[in-house]
Amino acid sequence: MDVFGVRSLPYLARRNYYYEILHLIPWGILVGTIEGNAASIVVAKTFDGSDFLVAAASATPIGTLLFSWVWGMLCVGRAKLRLATIFGSGAALCAATVCLTPQTPAGGVLFVLQMAAAQVCLSGVVTVRASLWKHNYPPEARGMIAARLQAVRLILSIAVVVLVSALFDFDPGLYRYVYPTVAVSGAVAIIVLQNVHVRHEKTELSVAANGAAAAEGPASRISVRDSLSPRFVARGMWAILRQDRRYARYLVSQMLFGVGVQAVIPVLVVVISGAVELYIINSFLIELLPKLLMFSSLRRWGRFFDRVGVNRFRVFTGSCAAAGVLVGMAATILVMRGAESGAGMMSTAALVLFVIRGILHGLHQGGGTLAWNLGHLHFAKRHEAEKYMALHQALTGVRGLITPFVGIALWVWIGWGVWVVSFVLCVAGVVGFFRLAAEESSVHRPV
Repeated sequence: MDVFGVRSLPYLARRNYYYEILHLIPWGILVGTIEGNAASIVVAKTFDGSDFLVAAASATPIGTLLFSWVWGMLCVGRAKLRLATIFGSGAALCAATVCLTPQTPAGGVLFVLQMAAAQVCLSGVVTVRASLWKHNYPPEARGMIAARLQAVRLILSIAVVVLVSALFDFDPGLYRYVYPTVAVSGAVAIIVLQNVHVRHEKTELSVAANGAAAAEGPASRISVRDSLSPRFVARGMWAILRQDRRYARYLVSQMLFGVGVQAVIPVLVVVISGAVELYIINSFLIELLPKLLMFSSLRRWGRFFDRVGVNRFRVFTGSCAAAGVLVGMAATILVMRGAESGAGMMSTAALVLFVIRGILHGLHQGGGTLAWNLGHLHFAKRHEAEKYMALHQALTGVRGLITPFVGIALWVWIGWGVWVVSFVLCVAGVVGFFRLAAEESSVHRPV
């Protein structure tokens, strides 16, 4: 029985796809615990963290992508599977150390730092994964394959969020056992990953090691020293932005849109955690419901992505996110009015609106995760995918590191008006994607 749909794929992609699926089953358990907004909920509920600490926890998953440019540089001319093993091992080790964290305010700070370190390592895995997909999967089926792989990871993440939330409702101190356990799962995933083969890598590594880079051939290996040099990194990033104006415009639209989406995430955590006591309800509205919609929409988004290309695709996913922001604003206003009247608990109307917001945001994330992992391949020249992905991730990291604090500052300053600012930025980003789509063919350029 072909449970994972292996036989429906191009023949040369089947073996790697099969082992990558097996890898993602235990890997999804680790990632589901340390990525996304799970850490910010733990900070707010288990460690009774301040709004600032919640913002810091919300910022770290995206902010750590700042390191992606370094990882992208290191990927050039080096064995991808070896790097994925190193980064994955680092993420598992950081999760394991949480067992030593005390359940105190100071422990909350330490927990955020531990999650940040784990997410730095995860950003390396994401960078390498994009390169693996470039090598192993043909462009005409890449969206569908990525959707299936992401679906497996997501369903494990959803199960983990439910289980961990239930455990923490029973005893918040169980975090000391949960994180080391998922670290072991991550170690198992890394062992399974060793069965994946990177097609044509030996030839590319041989050429890169000899420094024989051609205009459209493998790039020469970049030294660790250069990869860590801010000047070298800045020059490389600027070179891509200057030479590929269309990609620069794409990144500007993505920056506007991304800031709009991310600014309200810590606000959402503050509003819901203040109105609802149970972890499971917090997790359902903030993390679980969007992931369920991501999972259910991935297959359809994958086929649509392969058909229309990234710019038109972003218009549709961005519209879902903008609508979700409007609904979230209405729900927040209802919660604030309830608090002013002394009602205390979240009203049914507000709860329903937060559910609708979660559905719309999940639909956006379902398509967004494909566009985020594959969108740069629409623009990148052959053998430059690592650099394009690294630039895209680094800029995502910049906005991710700053935006949650801006969102909390706006929340303190103008209250629910932060949702208005978020909506305007989302619309501006969608307009940028629409203009790019209008200028080109509806089919993205294959790599």
